[in-house]
Amino acid sequence: MNRESDLEVVSQAGSVAEGRQKMAQGGIDAAIVDIPLPDEGGAELVRELHEANPSIPVLVLTHLEDQEGLYEKFLQAGVSEVLPKTIGLQETFAAVRRLGGGEG
Repeated sequence: MNRESDLEVVSQAGSVAEGRQKMAQGGIDAAIVDIPLPDEGGAELVRELHEANPSIPVLVLTHLEDQEGLYEKFLQAGVSEVLPKTIGLQETFAAVRRLGGGEG
């Protein structure tokens, strides 16, 4: 993502616990959450992120199917968009730009 002139990765986390630490440090304009996470459900992290700053757009990438309303659960937690991991990098970049108010 850092190879894109208009996008910059400022922080990365490998778990919900690490995500909470990064979130507390601030400086996040948008978040991409890769589901599932190894330690907890990602929906709780998304909910916390949204409650802490509702203006931060959150994109969830997942390989999980929408079984029993999983996507709806994320949307209710405050996610801006849910996309399958099978999309390409350019589509992911377009979604980040869209959520950030760019052209997409």
